[in-house]
Amino acid sequence: MRWICAVLVGGAALTAAASPHAGILAFNRIEHGAWQLRALDGGAQPQRICVQDPYELIQLRHPGAACSRFVLANDAQTATVHYTCTGAGYGRTTIKVETPQLMRIDSQGLANQAPFQVAFEARRLGPCGAQQAVR
Repeated sequence: MRWICAVLVGGAALTAAASPHAGILAFNRIEHGAWQLRALDGGAQPQRICVQDPYELIQLRHPGAACSRFVLANDAQTATVHYTCTGAGYGRTTIKVETPQLMRIDSQGLANQAPFQVAFEARRLGPCGAQQAVR
């Protein structure tokens, strides 16, 4: 069954098929493949991930958790999403797509009963390899 959702934006109604992944415009610009996430505070070693679904980037501190999501900002370059994972915490993530191979990810919230705040520069490295499974 498909649900239809109408959102009022600037006086105009946008209608989209509601799904966990419906309608984040900036994600249309992101190339799938292997990405390197570099913490902007310089603290942690860069990590590599295989991005097959850009929506995974919303919940970097809650990977694989079934969470409800509410889109706060949505344009062709930037998306901000608040999500809640029952019993596991919550977060608010902003993804700014500079180019299809470069983006910035800022996220904050609560995970493992502790607050977190992270900022990453993400650069596409190429196609996903066997050694770069989803995480």
